[in-house]
Amino acid sequence: MEKLIYVLVSSNPVESARLADLVVPEVRALGGERIAVLSPDRSDEIKARGPGRLMGAAESIAGVVQFWLPALDVRGPVEEALRGLAPELWGYIVTESTVVPCPHETVDGARVPGITQWSLNDKPADVAMEDFYREWQEVHSKISFALHPARDSYQRNAVARRLTPEARSCLAITLERFPSLEVFTDDARYFGDPAVVREMIEHLPTFYDFASAISTGLCEYRYA
Repeated sequence: MEKLIYVLVSSNPVESARLADLVVPEVRALGGERIAVLSPDRSDEIKARGPGRLMGAAESIAGVVQFWLPALDVRGPVEEALRGLAPELWGYIVTESTVVPCPHETVDGARVPGITQWSLNDKPADVAMEDFYREWQEVHSKISFALHPARDSYQRNAVARRLTPEARSCLAITLERFPSLEVFTDDARYFGDPAVVREMIEHLPTFYDFASAISTGLCEYRYA
């Protein structure tokens, strides 16, 4: 099985139900599974209450779909369906590391409780590839537990390659779930010890390209 992530890029958000109705049957018909639809359903609230949670071109993320296929060779019908929803489609094949599994079980198609912080980033040009992976996976990931003590799940996706020609270059796509919008937008609960925050700020340039990074809060819906 191979994991694919598609990002819909548009100034107009795609409604989660519309995205799911179009994509889920197509993925299932191809033998796909573990489908997740992520939508900016609460983006206006996040912008009003916690604008610091939005980074880069956050408002251009109109929706995200991730799923597993037996082979990426058969992905054509899914891409065709998605292209009708947004002017740009960023597609990636990734390797997933479930650092902390999500504790929530949901009925097929139900919204997962909380808010998922969805982030995409590349490495700085002067950072070697092996240094990027070491700093992201071995250093940053460990610090992040103290940085976000209220976080209840953490998934890393290392990008193997781009699948669509217009896809932005990136190496990392992460999903970090917070238990509620209130926790996600409140700095006092989103962050841990101020000393850890300073440590993280100092460490980020070792693997994180701020110029191209995107981070936002999305609502997640899961399908078997």
